[in-house]
Amino acid sequence: MTEQIAEHYQRVAATYDELWAYDPDYVRQFSRAMIDSLRLIPSDAIADVGCGTGLYTRALCTELEPQRPVLCVDPTPAMLDQLPASPRMRPVLASAEDLASGHVGLPQAGPLDAVILKESIHHVPDRGRVLAGLASMLSPHGRLLVVMLPPSIHHPLFQAAHDRFEELQPRPDDVVDLLSDAGLRASVSYRTFHVTVDRARYVHMLESRYMSVLDEFSESELATGIDQFRRAYRDTPVIRFDDHFAFVTGWVRPD
Repeated sequence: MTEQIAEHYQRVAATYDELWAYDPDYVRQFSRAMIDSLRLIPSDAIADVGCGTGLYTRALCTELEPQRPVLCVDPTPAMLDQLPASPRMRPVLASAEDLASGHVGLPQAGPLDAVILKESIHHVPDRGRVLAGLASMLSPHGRLLVVMLPPSIHHPLFQAAHDRFEELQPRPDDVVDLLSDAGLRASVSYRTFHVTVDRARYVHMLESRYMSVLDEFSESELATGIDQFRRAYRDTPVIRFDDHFAFVTGWVRPD
């Protein structure tokens, strides 16, 4: 994670849930999709790597009722500070690199049955090494899930933000190849979630730089982009769009 990205999450931590939890049903549906994709069961040892404030981890715990604490791994102290005290979640201050390299050990005995990286892989510079390291921590029936946006997204951003996002975002097929290189049986599927948000709220989200790609722009560039958004959606009080996600899964190969 670059210093710029670290500063972004330090800054947005206190209001992160407010920015992203505009539709509680969206969060529930997404968590159910991750449970389904990994075929999680309550007895699994699970790590959510890049969990942020635990917004989705909390919903996952509500749905799954895990028998052991989910490891909530994140490198940003301010994000983990938002994690509510719960016997179902155990905070771990570490980056994906720290965990994969063994620089920070697991606060539990035994391997992991499931590792989740939701919308965090684009912040990992050496993806191959990190994914291989995480794969090595899996149990004989372990599985790993990388949830990521494709390079082309339907968020109603201004054009320069779309262009920059596409430039920075890794390709799902490349992540499939990296998981295969790590020795896992890898595949990708796509899931769509419907988003509804008031235009005024979305303007606030843009102003707050709710996506890290918005930190790529200066204050004046962001203001210009928001003006473009206002003009494009001036007659649309409620914004609706489809959020398409790649669910890249890797499964430990049977002996």
